[in-house]
Amino acid sequence: MLWSVMVTVACLVSVSDVPDVDMGIENADKLVHFTFYAVFSILWFVYLQSIVNNDKRLYVAVFIFSVLFGIGIEFCQSVFTETRQADVVDAIANTLGSLFGLSMLKFYNNRFNKK
Repeated sequence: MLWSVMVTVACLVSVSDVPDVDMGIENADKLVHFTFYAVFSILWFVYLQSIVNNDKRLYVAVFIFSVLFGIGIEFCQSVFTETRQADVVDAIANTLGSLFGLSMLKFYNNRFNKK
């Protein structure tokens, strides 16, 4: 849950309050979105796995939650901030990050947690 709060704050804080960091990569912010949501999905899956016994449904539920959360954040950026705006490409990066994180988790679970 802490990661979710951190992602929310990072995505809604005023851009003018954040120091500009030139990573030398075009569209580096998309990589940040991708990474945020890969970690976001993995952490939620691991947390909820102890509560939900059906992994297949949990993968789907966490993916849907992650996508909706990302879209919600983009909406909030356009409505509640003056220096941020909704970006469809950010939402796509969020979705792809979630898909990647859950795919890596599925690969790990299949490879190392065979029962």
